[in-house]
Amino acid sequence: MLFRAPVVQIKRLTLSVLCLFVPAAMGNPATADSRQSSPQQIEQVSVEQVAQYVAKHAYEQAEQLTLLSIEKAKQGNIRSPYTFFQLGTILQNADRYQSSNQALRLALEQYTQLGELNMVSRTLLALGTSEHHLAKYASASNYFHRARSIATMQGDGAFEAEILMQLGIMQKEQGEIEQALATLKSALALFRQQQMLHRISACLANIGDVYLTLSYFSDARRYYEDAFAMAQTLESAALQGDITAKLGAVELREGQTSRAIDLFNQALLLLHQDGDTAATSETKMLLGEALVKHGDTQAGLTLLNNSYGYALQTNRHPLIKQTRLALANAMLAIQDFDQALKYAQNGTLHAREVSDIRSQMDFLTLQVNAYAAKGDFRKALDIQSVLQSIREKMLQSENQAVIGRLQAEVELERQSQALQMLKKTKAMELAQAEHRHLATTLAWSISLAAVLTLFLIWGRFKQRQQNIVLRREVRQATVQLENKNSELENAYKTLEQVSLRDTLTGLYNRHYLESQLPAEIKRSQFAIRQNKEGVKANQDLLCLLIDIDHFKRINDDFGHIAGDKVLVKFSQILREVFRQTDLIIRWGGEEFLVVCRQSSKQELPELAERCRAAVAESTFDVNADTPIQVTCSIGFSVLPPHHNTQFDENWQQTFALVDYCLYAAKLSGRNGWVGVTDSSSQRKASPSSLPIDKKFNFSQSKIATSFNNIASITWPDE
Repeated sequence: MLFRAPVVQIKRLTLSVLCLFVPAAMGNPATADSRQSSPQQIEQVSVEQVAQYVAKHAYEQAEQLTLLSIEKAKQGNIRSPYTFFQLGTILQNADRYQSSNQALRLALEQYTQLGELNMVSRTLLALGTSEHHLAKYASASNYFHRARSIATMQGDGAFEAEILMQLGIMQKEQGEIEQALATLKSALALFRQQQMLHRISACLANIGDVYLTLSYFSDARRYYEDAFAMAQTLESAALQGDITAKLGAVELREGQTSRAIDLFNQALLLLHQDGDTAATSETKMLLGEALVKHGDTQAGLTLLNNSYGYALQTNRHPLIKQTRLALANAMLAIQDFDQALKYAQNGTLHAREVSDIRSQMDFLTLQVNAYAAKGDFRKALDIQSVLQSIREKMLQSENQAVIGRLQAEVELERQSQALQMLKKTKAMELAQAEHRHLATTLAWSISLAAVLTLFLIWGRFKQRQQNIVLRREVRQATVQLENKNSELENAYKTLEQVSLRDTLTGLYNRHYLESQLPAEIKRSQFAIRQNKEGVKANQDLLCLLIDIDHFKRINDDFGHIAGDKVLVKFSQILREVFRQTDLIIRWGGEEFLVVCRQSSKQELPELAERCRAAVAESTFDVNADTPIQVTCSIGFSVLPPHHNTQFDENWQQTFALVDYCLYAAKLSGRNGWVGVTDSSSQRKASPSSLPIDKKFNFSQSKIATSFNNIASITWPDE
């Protein structure tokens, strides 16, 4: 499960920049030179019309009017860059980033020509925000750094802090976690210097996002709680709602699903007061993810699909990424593996386009799980190899960065030593020039020798310290590599576990049966051959094929989620009826296969009746007005029917036999069992007339059934 990118404040940050800085820089455009008042009034009307269209959600008309204004500007009819700055920010707040960029670039060009650096920096920040939303991180970073250079040059600490916070948010999304944390903490220090309480709260929340990405839940919660306390002081419903959603994300990551759902609902109530559609959509995405994990799959998928549609419509790439992750996990939970693969593959392609390595790893992990669940283990292992390669490259890159920093520190120390040596040499030359007497020269020589000795000792000491630091860094890198290898081993174990277990019921699947059954049959055959007088007690293998009656009707009447609940409860009943040493297999759909090891074939009727009765006496909760009753039909046989054949022939014949018996039980009225307790292939003078003996070439078989008698059994047609 993954937490949303912290872009919810980006729209509010732009509004804050406008409110805090633009009036001071520009003043009121209406107060400009009276000779230009009429054109400016006309331009202001265009801005107001665009704002009205946006308020009515008529975004296409707003964009068309903006593009018309840009065309007029190229013809010389509009001269105020502030007009296009306003149009760009209005469209940006409406998530219309492509058209917003066109207006902002024109404003930047005009402000640059006028030399108005203050507004150049504000426009650069707005452009960087739009590029950030469009996942064009390289150009966004360029705009942010250019804006920061101007803010630093002008000594505008408040605006520089805004830029740093935007830059830190983007770095976190790109996976540059350490750099993002350093950038955000620098922004926090500047906000505190300026005593900007609202921005301090927002910055604390963004730092919490970084710690949540690192899974440092206690640190993330501490920053969120500090931010929330400050938001309460400011009485900001929007900020309180956003931070409440973040606290819910912490609970969701820690597995406290019910608590997370409560926090997300509280956040939605607060955000509704502010009317922020983007923040509301992101919170609903988190709520949908929590509901799916809580078992309310339909409601959760509805919220996730709505958020995904909004993200695609507004082209909000961070929200698209997080919603794809949530939808892929939800599809895995409901066993729609093809749809899960579709979301994971699209997410991988997009993450690769924007060079988001961490997101690539998340989506590739989902692909591994989906292919493994489908039984396509070759593709799963191929993708696992790609995933491990990315991890190794990432670790190598991090190690190179560490070594680079160490080399830079060593070079700095070497230059410092050279500078100290130069200073000592200068001092010696001055001493020789001033004191030419032999005795004085000798004294200075002795002093210089002592200083050089101390310098050499100090240099050796520093070199030793540097070697200790380097060894420590190498040890840390080794430990990290060992941890990565351990993670890979755990991933392979998880892959093996997924390949042998049914994801819904937790029972073993066919792959596990095929790996265990040959050895069990050989053991049973060996025991029989060792005892020529007769089979020892409890040396037989028993095979029961169990099918839920009218299961399709349950799905049709109550839905597939109800059917899944019936399957889970049915598997629990089977665990209670049979022993822990018995092999309980989900054979497919509503069919279950049980292989009882070290048992006696005389126990078959008793086991079948115990299973039938346990199912019939149980109630199944499917979220209907009242629980429902479910019955089952059972076919059984000893495994194998003959102990002198090979495994493949044994298994095929046994499964065909128990399937035939199961079908007979269903044709005979269901809620019962039919099976073979003994059979022989040796031909007798008077062959059996039973259909089962004719079909399987038995001379005489012993039939057991829960129905009135053998004559009441309706056998399937051959």
